[in-house]
Amino acid sequence: MRCLMCEKRKEESDHFFDYFYEKDPLCYECRKKWIRCKKKRKMDTHLIHSSWIYNEAYAECLIQYKECFDEALQDVFLFPVKNTLKRKYWNRTVILLPSSNEKIEKRGFHHLEKMYSSLGLPMINPFIKKENVDQKGKGSKGREEIQNVILLKENISFPKRVLIVDDVMTTGSTLRACLRWIPKECDIQIYVNSMSVKEYELP
Repeated sequence: MRCLMCEKRKEESDHFFDYFYEKDPLCYECRKKWIRCKKKRKMDTHLIHSSWIYNEAYAECLIQYKECFDEALQDVFLFPVKNTLKRKYWNRTVILLPSSNEKIEKRGFHHLEKMYSSLGLPMINPFIKKENVDQKGKGSKGREEIQNVILLKENISFPKRVLIVDDVMTTGSTLRACLRWIPKECDIQIYVNSMSVKEYELP
């Protein structure tokens, strides 16, 4: 089996990781560049759980997946934590944060739907992103504009226990924009696969 990032054959590795975790899509050398996130961030009344710090190695893989349309990478992000997440969130319905229709059509797949499909949990995509708003390089005021472009689809009914998911969180503006649409009586948990270093360093 070849590593999906560096393309080295894992069976040629002499590290025990590649022997015991032969199904991991990444080899030991690529995986060790990912740094575990051991803190939680609180947004209003909600705790946000994350597995990885958003560093250069994670970003490279995410860009390859999302912007280069490398659908084969869909299992890379959750593989080391998949079983833990399954046990923790087994009775919840996954709520996908939105991508614009333009992005989905360009990729040919919804990146979050593919990324979280390995959990085997029920999943809904209740939000509409009216236009493709790139948040990169925007200040906090610019990022707040996302509130005006995320809407709830018609005839959406939320289950009692939900798990809101995303691939990476920086300011949390998209997440906050979606939270305002979810009924207060819902039991909400939030998991983002990676968190930016800036957010990770918050007390």
